[in-house]
Amino acid sequence: MTGYWWYILKVSLCIIVFYIFYILVLRKCTFFVLNRLSLVFGLLLSFIIPILEFSFFNGASDGALSTIVYPFLSDPDAGFLQPRTTPDHITTLNFSMFLPMIYFTGVFVLFFRLLFSSVRIIRIINHSETSRIGRYKIARVDSNSPFSFFHLIFLPKGENNPLIMEHEMAHVRQLHWVDLILVEAASVLLWFNPFIFFYKRSLKLQHEYLADTSVLKDYSRMEGYLTCMLKQVQVVNLGGIVSQFYCKTIKKRIIMMTKDKTSHKYLGVYVLLLPLVCLLLTAFSPDKEDFTEDSGVVLNHVVLEPSIYPLDIKKVRRTAGYGEWTNPLTKKKGFHYGMDFAVAEGEEVVATADGVVVEATFDPAKGNYVMIRHSDIFSTFYSHLKSVSVQTGDKLGKGQLIGYSGNTGTSTTGPHLHYEVLKEGERVNPEDYLPQ
Repeated sequence: MTGYWWYILKVSLCIIVFYIFYILVLRKCTFFVLNRLSLVFGLLLSFIIPILEFSFFNGASDGALSTIVYPFLSDPDAGFLQPRTTPDHITTLNFSMFLPMIYFTGVFVLFFRLLFSSVRIIRIINHSETSRIGRYKIARVDSNSPFSFFHLIFLPKGENNPLIMEHEMAHVRQLHWVDLILVEAASVLLWFNPFIFFYKRSLKLQHEYLADTSVLKDYSRMEGYLTCMLKQVQVVNLGGIVSQFYCKTIKKRIIMMTKDKTSHKYLGVYVLLLPLVCLLLTAFSPDKEDFTEDSGVVLNHVVLEPSIYPLDIKKVRRTAGYGEWTNPLTKKKGFHYGMDFAVAEGEEVVATADGVVVEATFDPAKGNYVMIRHSDIFSTFYSHLKSVSVQTGDKLGKGQLIGYSGNTGTSTTGPHLHYEVLKEGERVNPEDYLPQ
């Protein structure tokens, strides 16, 4: 899942950059429509930019997508929680796997919290009296706080103030609920990033500014409108995808309503969003020297494909090749997708090309194993190790130690190394990539 974590991290960084730009440059502007659009598009671009990084700058159509999905495709049998065998054969938990547990627990908690808040609103709808004012559907409820939910407007029973109605109608008419769906979904996925909650609060505040502006087209209404806003200071936060008339941002709304309009000369600052987007795209794109159109991925101008033996061939007693074979355990004929090097326990196993470790863990059948991604084209796999000397995410050089030969997992032929080469996701004959 390394690719997914990198993607989420990049999305979080984009969110932070866009939010800081909003706070420093746009927050005090009275161009509320542009502020809303800036926040919404900043949110969308935060999820898109990390995916566009390779294709935009290097002409590769699937570079970033393969980065995200490759760890899932390269080893579909990898477990979510697996123990790890130490050199002393003591089985311990793989603590690195607690990260997805914590993250997805947070995702599920916030998702169901959002779901329950929506269910609560639906229950209110089912127990309320509804009517229509033009194209707007009004629900009369026992709540003291007016609010809107999608295309519905909820008003307290007996509340007939036209200013409040116009405010909530503005929320519905301007489709603010679309923004709320997007930002609520983002807050579920990025719950660990505190900036996403500040981002959501700022977007909701822009919605309130827009609704207030819609009501106050006639400035003579100001006094009566302020009286409505100050009617109730104690607010119950309904949460979820709703826009509340009474909210904790009343002070900021009053300041904005009574503030002088920002000069149109200030509109030029919104153009700064373009170089900001380009900066993020550039920051997340790989170095140009790492890619070529003809040979795929290149690092230091050397094509990354396996080219050496994974251990000292002089110490290998025998090998089992790639192809049809009879399983020594089950005695059934099958296909052997790698090479087995029979070697004494504890011999050094090395990476056969430069690359990045995408898996370094334990499996009941494979034992301690390592998967190394060398490029978008090549990967190698090493299993039945006595112990592993690398961790997921480590960058390796060709010939660098990754572990020691052993007899872990389902191994019936004694200490050996099982070695595989994958080309574009398909296991191929490793002998084609060994020195002749």
